[in-house]
Amino acid sequence: MADDYDVGYGRPPRRGQFQKGQSGNPAGRRAEQDRFASVLHEELANEIVMKIGDKKVKASVMRGLTKLLINMALSGDKRAITELMRQINRYFPAVSEPEGADLPPTEEDLMILDNFVRRKLTQGSATDEEANDGGEF
Repeated sequence: MADDYDVGYGRPPRRGQFQKGQSGNPAGRRAEQDRFASVLHEELANEIVMKIGDKKVKASVMRGLTKLLINMALSGDKRAITELMRQINRYFPAVSEPEGADLPPTEEDLMILDNFVRRKLTQGSATDEEANDGGEF
């Protein structure tokens, strides 16, 4: 060899190196494939013409499918009712408080709480006495 070039770790032979100005991947990167979610989103956003009564209305595919699901549920389709209720519960969760939660406690409520506290206190003192006795029978 005419030049003083040592072949070794991190120093491949010159004939195996890329030539200047030449890409290491001449075919280039593969084209990215469309993701299902993005294709679905685009398709659901497309507009269609729906017939509502005697009128023709432009709406998105998603709106059309929603109207169809609601109409099927209203006509008595049990599977459509189930799916519609599932979607309602998913997107509109109930956040209402239980009935009567903001009312003051009644006399009966106070008596129940008082009895509960007395029972717990007597159970606690009986347990403390057993623990002090050393647990002998």
